[in-house]
Amino acid sequence: MRLVDRHPEVDLERLLQSFVPPPRYQSATFATYRPDPRYPSQTLAKERLRRWIKDRPRGFLRPRLPGPQGIYLDGGFGVGKTHLLVAAYWEAPGPKAFLTFEELTYTLGLMGLREGARRFATLRYLFLDEFELDDPGNAQMITHFLALTMDRGLRVATTSNTPPGALGEGRFNAEQFKHQVQSLARRFAVERIEGEDFRHRDPDRFPEPLSDCRLLALYREDPRRKTLDAFLELLAHLRALHPIRYRYLLDGVEAVYLKGLEAIPDQNDALRFVHFVDQVYNLGVDLRASGVPLKEVFPETYRHGAFAKKYGRALSRLAELLG
Repeated sequence: MRLVDRHPEVDLERLLQSFVPPPRYQSATFATYRPDPRYPSQTLAKERLRRWIKDRPRGFLRPRLPGPQGIYLDGGFGVGKTHLLVAAYWEAPGPKAFLTFEELTYTLGLMGLREGARRFATLRYLFLDEFELDDPGNAQMITHFLALTMDRGLRVATTSNTPPGALGEGRFNAEQFKHQVQSLARRFAVERIEGEDFRHRDPDRFPEPLSDCRLLALYREDPRRKTLDAFLELLAHLRALHPIRYRYLLDGVEAVYLKGLEAIPDQNDALRFVHFVDQVYNLGVDLRASGVPLKEVFPETYRHGAFAKKYGRALSRLAELLG
């Protein structure tokens, strides 16, 4: 079975029903979060987020406890931001939704901004993972969406690798949208989470990919529902699909085998592969690969440019998946 032979379709109702935490985080609770004692901000963020969930109306005509309407978990990759966001989701009363920033922008594109704002404003809580402003269109749409929904009482918790006041920097002329970005930032209390990547402590050491022969031998022996694709063919297939479809590309798949990892010469393809890795990781799908060492997949110019944090997260997750 090959991923390149799959062409998943996504309709609006299916998408709306999927707004829950991904399989990897089903057991992520405040009780299972293990803050690193060397970084007190992890414990502090956990306590403040939990208190934010409890800060809600106590009943009809009873006032809300004082506190921010939005909370923004800012920190590097691998410090537990998504774990805390999912923990808050489990503890919050409904109606509620959990989705990624990519899923939100796609959903609003399908529904239209006004209809999307109307539907989301009926929720009590929105949990939004991996918030980022990659282009001017998203900047305008999302700031307007949050204004429409939060003004109607929607409470929003989000994670990001970028402080809210710096959203969009290096991606587009953020100075043109300074007012919108600042307006958005004022809606959130920012919790900065310090720490090291829990997935691997040495950023210069990565597991070596398998040889082609070893990869094929493991594939033949694997009894699970699995796929085998040539890396460059997969990149071409991802190019033809909207990233929202990547998760559905993996429906029913337990293990993905990729033959022939190599440096990705086009940054757009590299960012598509980053999103694909996120889906493999979040869905709890196993990954095996042959080819070049991991640190050669994303050229160094990418890893030190505007999307450096995205590539860092992808390499961290690849290291865990292939390790």
